Amino acid sequence: MPRLPSLRRFNDLSVARRISVGFGVALALVVLVMLIGLGWMYALSRDIGSYSATADLGQIAAEADIGLRDLEVSIRDHLVYGDDQSLLDATLRHDGIVERVALLDKAVADPADRASLTKVKGSLDAYWAAVQRVIAIRNARNAVLAGELEPLVAQARDRLSLLKSAGGVDSTALASDAAIAVLLMQEHLTRFLERRDPQDAGRMRAELANARGKLAEMNRYLWIAGTQQAITEVGQLLDRADGILTRLESAVAEEDTARSEGMAPNAAGIAANLTEIRQRAEARAGSLRSALAAGASGYATAALWTGGILLLVGLVAVWLIQRSVGRPVNAMASAVTAIAAGRTDVTLPALSGQDEIAAMARAVEILRDTSIESERRLEEAQALQDRLAREKDRAEADSVAKTNFLVNMGHELHGPLTDIVNSSQSLMSELHRFGADELATDVEHIQWTGEQLVSLVDALLDYAKIEAGTMDVVLQDFDINRLLVEVRERSMPAADLHGNSLDLAAAAGLGQMNSDFTKVRQALLNLLDNACKFTEGGSVTLAAEKTERDGGIWYRFTVSDTGRGFPAAQTGRLFQPFVQGAALTGGVSRRGAGLGLTLVGHYTAMLGGDIEVASEPGRGTRITLFLPATYSPPPADRPLQVGPPADAAPADPVGSGRPLLTVGALRPVAQLTP
Repeated sequence: MPRLPSLRRFNDLSVARRISVGFGVALALVVLVMLIGLGWMYALSRDIGSYSATADLGQIAAEADIGLRDLEVSIRDHLVYGDDQSLLDATLRHDGIVERVALLDKAVADPADRASLTKVKGSLDAYWAAVQRVIAIRNARNAVLAGELEPLVAQARDRLSLLKSAGGVDSTALASDAAIAVLLMQEHLTRFLERRDPQDAGRMRAELANARGKLAEMNRYLWIAGTQQAITEVGQLLDRADGILTRLESAVAEEDTARSEGMAPNAAGIAANLTEIRQRAEARAGSLRSALAAGASGYATAALWTGGILLLVGLVAVWLIQRSVGRPVNAMASAVTAIAAGRTDVTLPALSGQDEIAAMARAVEILRDTSIESERRLEEAQALQDRLAREKDRAEADSVAKTNFLVNMGHELHGPLTDIVNSSQSLMSELHRFGADELATDVEHIQWTGEQLVSLVDALLDYAKIEAGTMDVVLQDFDINRLLVEVRERSMPAADLHGNSLDLAAAAGLGQMNSDFTKVRQALLNLLDNACKFTEGGSVTLAAEKTERDGGIWYRFTVSDTGRGFPAAQTGRLFQPFVQGAALTGGVSRRGAGLGLTLVGHYTAMLGGDIEVASEPGRGTRITLFLPATYSPPPADRPLQVGPPADAAPADPVGSGRPLLTVGALRPVAQLTP
């Protein structure tokens, strides 16, 4: 079948030109479809605009209704719990309802909707005024409770306590009964304020009358000098309490009236009028939606016919492109796929042409020539990868086995050691009771040694948790000064053992931290334990101060000693696991597993802080922990390695660029700058 002249001219074009012609045809079809669609959209936009405005009106009314329900919940929460957050939530929700009512005011045009909206505004203002009134009554009532009744009850109990010792057994019993009646009166008052139960109010009055009766009976029995004045004062206090109870009952009645007459009916009116607006808007939207659907059906029919014609033209263009470009490209793709699969006996398209497909065939021929060499290299790389994977699996298995061993061994030792410590405490108490002080001293040494072994086992377990990635941060608020006192007291036995003084240098009222109390305390205990172990007959100082850093409040904890010290170059090794300080300083080996400073480093990293170490041989050591007052999770892990000094590191948020461990100059604590 002879080809058409136009088709022959099309096949003589290069592949790029053929594809350009195809894209041109496709672009023309797309532009035509866009023009048709724009006409359709313009025709529909008028109907859609009306429908959208009506639907938005119903949506705003529904949102205002939901906001009213949320407002009622927030007000109820505030009246129950009395917290500022629920009051703030109620204010925000009220403002949200006001905003939506303002939007409705701009959108509504129907006279019926306008009348309903006017009622909504009036009811909302009246409802909010009633809420403010109830809150004011509640605050005044609480002020009376805290400022008048509670001090009055305390004074009455103090006077009754004096009357207990003014006479015999009868006066003591009467004074005790009167004090109990006063407390029961206060308890029934609290229940009455919470539950509004008239029985609670009756019991409250009954207990007040009971207290007055006991007081009158005491007045008949006691004639000792001074007691009559005390009885009179208690009677006056009870009279004042009677008046306060009356005021509180009136306040409760007034609050209930405001809630029943001001809040409930207005809330119901708001909800009813909003529902009417929403229902009328939904009815109008339904009518518009039906009209819009009918118009869209006609537009869709016309669009289908137009789209069918354009689709036919596009299919013809695709057939021409596929015939002149797709077939040669598919043949080339098959050849490349075969080469990628490892086959080299493939047939390539003609290599003698001048178009792009011929150039691709020549490039594929070069690829085929190099495929054998690539396959050989791939096999060598795969063998190397398999060997490395086996070595990695073996290393991970060894690490898991080590961690499991530490955990199992720690748990096996922890129970017996705890029993030894507890038994030593009991035995020491018995020996002191029998006067065997020398034996008690030996048992106390056994107890102290057991506690050190328990601490060692705990350190091994913590290190195993850190290696396994299961160590968590448990947050709580705690006082810094109490922490420092506790840490010093627990470290005194270690200081006394080596003849050291242990001083505490910290200002009063340092405040509180929100962090992991156990980790902060253990870090300071580990530092003090190291300082006491490597100092003989010297001094160890624990200092703390509040400072500002990175725009926040931080605490700087410093442990300094006058021990033997160590070279600054050995700082990094001291924080590695199972490294003994004596091995680096040349001293006598001390007790411990070499995990104290390692755990300090890991705890500090988990809490988002950093460490500065300063030491010189013969002059002592100073280790400083910087910890944020409020914990926030570090954004990145930091290795336990020595970095540049803190003053040389660039200003950077916590955890992103600051090194965890730095080496500083050994100078007095008073010369340290924040």
